[in-house]
Formats: sequence, C-alpha cells, structure tokens
Amino acid sequence: MELYVLPKGNEKYLITDRKDRKIYTVDKKRFSKQVILHDASGYALYSLLQLTTGMKPAFRIDFNDEPFMKINCKSIFLDPSLECEGRGMKYLIKSQDRKNFEIYKNSEKIGTMVAEKQTNNEPIYHIDVDNKAYDDYIPLFAVCANKCFSELNK
Repeated sequence: MELYVLPKGNEKYLITDRKDRKIYTVDKKRFSKQVILHDASGYALYSLLQLTTGMKPAFRIDFNDEPFMKINCKSIFLDPSLECEGRGMKYLIKSQDRKNFEIYKNSEKIGTMVAEKQTNNEPIYHIDVDNKAYDDYIPLFAVCANKCFSELNK
C-alpha cells in the first residue's frame, strides 16, 4: 500500500494514494486535543491523542474510545525513532536522519516512510507498506513523526 500524507495546517492532514485519490483525512476534534482519522466517506476510524510534549513526546491511538496503541518517541536527535505497542503488536519506526524511516512490525521490516519537502517547504510523507501488513492506523505514524520531527527537518 502506497500512501502520501500531506499536512494541511492546524492539525489537518490529507492522505492520498499514488493516483491522488483521497483515502483518509485527519482533523482535530472540536474543543479537544484529539485528532481523528476518517476514511474517504467520513467515518471515524481511530483517534490520536498527544499525551506528552517536549524531547520525548508520547501519543495514544484509540479505537472506539478505548486505548488501542501507545506510541513513544524514543529519541529525536540520535537514532530518531518511534516505538508503538498495543494489542499484541509492536512497531518500530526508525531513521538515521529524521527523513528516511524504516517500519518494522514485530522485528520484521514491512515498509518505509520518507519525509520529503513540497515546493512550499511543508513536509509530505510517502508511506510504502506491504499490503499484507497494512492497517488503517498506519497513516497516524506519519502524523506522529510530523509532530516529533518536522521542526527539526526545516
């Protein structure tokens, strides 16, 4: 599965496929700190809540208002990485330069995520994940990476 995650400002993201078709949107829930992942028809799939900020931000993905997965930023500078755990799954999204990430699920490499710059200097995240390993919450990894690393990549 090949996706592009485009930040649109103020906690909004557009997720498209390689043919530029809208697959998902992410936007901020009113009067809340949560951002919601919607499918193309507008159905709310997952929500993402930032638990901590600073040098090691932490996030939580909720499914049906129940905690589903916790995401921790392990390091911002040396060996930048995000570690995601929940429901018997463990993901590791790691990089050397905060731009080219490898995605591992239970120690097996399942794909990549590359942060590129658009012409307006805003980031765009290109996610390429094996179809068998893909799940709907994976675009939220790019949202977390954007919140953790985008200021350092400018």
